[in-house]
Amino acid sequence: MIYLTAIVKSKPEHNDAVKSLLMNMAVHSKKETACLQYDLHQNSTEPNIFVFHEIWNDEKGLEAHNSQPYIQEFVKASETLLEDNVIIYKTQKIG
Repeated sequence: MIYLTAIVKSKPEHNDAVKSLLMNMAVHSKKETACLQYDLHQNSTEPNIFVFHEIWNDEKGLEAHNSQPYIQEFVKASETLLEDNVIIYKTQKIG
């Protein structure tokens, strides 16, 4: 299994657009066969920070996920909508 955390920080003026894109990604990603968990969170005190907690069955499934049209749409839009690059952590569950 692959455990992944992604942190997305939108430009404040594009918060609603980014939130909409991320929510769309969550809806579609949860339907993917390799997706075991895909939770989207929004920071309570800084609403332009979003955090994904994901679990994927395997690397092949994650690669397929990253090639989906809704992911590619977000990647393209992120060039102008985000304050910084998306931070991605691939981790191992240890406890």
